[in-house]
Amino acid sequence: MSPEQNSALQQRKNRKLLLTVAAIFVLPLVLAQLVLALGWYTPGVSNKGNLINPPIEMSSEENSRLPDTWRIATVVPASCNDACLNALYVLSQSYHALGRMQNRVTPVGLQAADRLVLPEVPSDSQLQFITAPGAVYALADIPANSLLIIDPLGNVVMWYEGSSDRQTTIMQARDLLSDLKKMLKMSRVG
Repeated sequence: MSPEQNSALQQRKNRKLLLTVAAIFVLPLVLAQLVLALGWYTPGVSNKGNLINPPIEMSSEENSRLPDTWRIATVVPASCNDACLNALYVLSQSYHALGRMQNRVTPVGLQAADRLVLPEVPSDSQLQFITAPGAVYALADIPANSLLIIDPLGNVVMWYEGSSDRQTTIMQARDLLSDLKKMLKMSRVG
């Protein structure tokens, strides 16, 4: 072999090596872009409730009426039906299920106006009824009798659909507890 042929052969080998190395790094990027573009990948979500983005902010005046903890809440309508009673019951039970984290959470029933007759709750319930007409108005777009997570700063961050079926509401409360425990673990407030 002549030195020119040997040099040309070496150049081909070098190009082949360069293309192979480039393909090793570029091909995965191209494939990843293709997967995203075609919608074959759905990003993982760890929360089980409906995230409110951006969060619904309560006024500072109404937030000051609430306890300085995280809150699990529901909006209590003027007439409390089965779905409302289920939500109140589940909030009371969820509070007890928090165990050692109870001191960081308060169950709350938000109402638009003061009422003389409040809905019945279990006798061991720590549920507090708070009049917050602005918050009730701000939450009008969320389905009635939903369970809510409100942070200590007054931001409604997640909601879970309520139901007139108690078992369905209990299952939603399990999801609420799961998400709330994650938030409490990561939170530096409340």
